[in-house]
Amino acid sequence: MTWRIQICHQLTPKVAPSSDNFSKKYSQILTDLGLQSTCIYKEYVNIHRTREFMKSTFMYTEHVNLQSTCSSPLPTRLPSFVGTISNMTVTAGRDSSLSCSVRDIGDYKVTWMHLNRVMLLTIDQTTITLIPRFRVTRDDPTTWTLHIRNVEPDDTGYYVCQVNMEPVINQVGYLQVVVPPEFVDEETSPSHVSVQESHDVRLVCRAKGVPEPTIRWTREDRLPITTARGSKVYKVDSEELVLKGVTRKDMGAYYCIATNKVPPSISKRIVLEVQFQPLISVPTQLVGAPVGTSVTLECKVAAFPNAVHFWRFNDQLLINSSRQETQEIQKGYTTTMRLTLSSIKPRDFGTYVCAAKNSLGETESNVRLYVVPPEQHVDSSLVDTWDRPNEYRSDLDAGSPSYTLEDYNVRGGGPPSPLGGAGPSLGTSGRTGYGGHPSSGTVSISRTGVWYTWCLAAACLGSSTLHITSLCTDLALPLLLLLLGRWEASSRPSPAPALT
Repeated sequence: MTWRIQICHQLTPKVAPSSDNFSKKYSQILTDLGLQSTCIYKEYVNIHRTREFMKSTFMYTEHVNLQSTCSSPLPTRLPSFVGTISNMTVTAGRDSSLSCSVRDIGDYKVTWMHLNRVMLLTIDQTTITLIPRFRVTRDDPTTWTLHIRNVEPDDTGYYVCQVNMEPVINQVGYLQVVVPPEFVDEETSPSHVSVQESHDVRLVCRAKGVPEPTIRWTREDRLPITTARGSKVYKVDSEELVLKGVTRKDMGAYYCIATNKVPPSISKRIVLEVQFQPLISVPTQLVGAPVGTSVTLECKVAAFPNAVHFWRFNDQLLINSSRQETQEIQKGYTTTMRLTLSSIKPRDFGTYVCAAKNSLGETESNVRLYVVPPEQHVDSSLVDTWDRPNEYRSDLDAGSPSYTLEDYNVRGGGPPSPLGGAGPSLGTSGRTGYGGHPSSGTVSISRTGVWYTWCLAAACLGSSTLHITSLCTDLALPLLLLLLGRWEASSRPSPAPALT
């Protein structure tokens, strides 16, 4: 028969029970129980010290096993662990737990400790630490589970499950607390960064997390990034993005993406603004239009920051009215300026100025509006006959409104023209005929002169300068009048011969 006696002493830290006092004390207990002191079998003496928070004392627990005979001690089954403690990985802010299983625990105690903090957490089913996020439960006679609520990064480390026997036995489990990436705002570039063209710029993105996050840069418009070495890449893996001698092509939004394989990944959008003075391009600098029609003048302006745009004509600022309207279409840092003029009058022709101004400078360009004569109407019968010179119409005479120069030239039987056609001839009757001979008053008009007149008129219509226009006026119109005069003279019938 075996007795187990447990005596708890609460002593000051400087007082500890000695082995002599231990023997004397329990010898007296055995005597009182009617047992001989020579029958004491001292299996072990374990002094377990636990520092209690908020107290300045130590607790000493002494165990003595007694048996009724002195022949030989009875065998004792010692505690042992069942399985191992599983290592855990948990995201900060969630709950976690570690389980420890011990068989044959008897009167021994199971304790949990955090090795990294050197902190005792629980004894048996009692929580020792003052951190309320820790607690222990005994799920069954062999399992002690340590619960950690709302885990924090400082909870990472080794946790020890220990049985207070001599020698002590323990198991170790590891808890890894991971933290999603988070930007360090005070060390990260702001959302908008401005720099003047041709200057250098450095964009910075700093992030923290467990494990350490990595940073990747990309452009929002999916265009390549020109690195400090001049190479063009679509992504840069670095906390800092350095751009040398930036141009307006580098303007846009850049993304820095932080990830450490702990969801969620995060990103920050940083807009790079490259400042430059206005630059104007004019798609068409010479625009022609007839009087009474409408026309639209256009200029394209590139500038940042955005510029003020305006039109001038004869040193006067143009504003919207019933006959003129201004319009601006913006796309990125480019603005399309349009000026629409309605019911054009002669005084509207001239040079128009499109101008733009921002904080870095002012630029302007010119668009010239010139007059274009209205399209002339050509009789379809005339064009039809010229297109088919070999088709003759014998039933027409020179007085008919449908009679054409082509008919006259081909039928007249006159001298051949430089273009290969026969020249016209007039008989005494004024009518054309085959094989007739021209009289002394007959005037031949070749197609060459007519074609020269039409070519010169066409060149005048397509001219765009004042000098050419003046030349056309001086030469083309008199020549045309001369030819028409000769045509009229040749079409009149010759006078009848005098009677003798």
